[in-house]
Amino acid sequence: PEGRRLVSVFMGIWSYSHARFAMACPTERSEAILAAMVEAFTFFNCVSREVWWDNPTTVATAILKGRERRLNERYAALASHYAFDPICCMPRSGWEKPDVEHSVFDLQRRWATPVPKVQDDDELNAYLLKCCIQELDRTVSGQTQTIRERFAEDKARAGELPNQSFDPCVYDTSKVDKYQTAAYDTNRYSVPRAFAFQTVGVKGYIDRVEFTANGTVIARHPRCYE
Repeated sequence: PEGRRLVSVFMGIWSYSHARFAMACPTERSEAILAAMVEAFTFFNCVSREVWWDNPTTVATAILKGRERRLNERYAALASHYAFDPICCMPRSGWEKPDVEHSVFDLQRRWATPVPKVQDDDELNAYLLKCCIQELDRTVSGQTQTIRERFAEDKARAGELPNQSFDPCVYDTSKVDKYQTAAYDTNRYSVPRAFAFQTVGVKGYIDRVEFTANGTVIARHPRCYE
């Protein structure tokens, strides 16, 4: 959309089978990571025992000794909800992620060359989902089984999805002004007149913003990044 506008593509890769999930997000912020991981677990219909990242600040807010990390509060909540072990690569240890980087180049070559022409992010994600599904029937070089067949072995050792999905948002608060608007990020959104001059809760998703009071959503708007 809009010609050359950039998007961030999240890609999750199952280490043994090379099963992949890709999703285009408007940013690389915490809410984008949360939303993409929820969609990835839903696509795979299971949860890996470990999830590895290369120390983005949206996952690890501080690198401590060895593999110890201070995790982003919402990412830690996601890990607890899905019961996976959150692990980060060691700094300056490129050998821990060569297959991931190779997979990114492979995705660019096979799924994004030439660059897909789409009307919006929804159409782009529909295209990426189709690619992920078709990928399951591919046989990786040097293997005799398809990715789908190898993933069945991965899935047998994986954890089950919880009964309820994780709410992929970040939390904040905002003071409603006399014009009945509340600020979030770089914009102001309207809320009902009854909440003027009050502090309300904010839930920031990648596609919308919700304002809450007393545990109830009082306003919902499409997310604006301008």
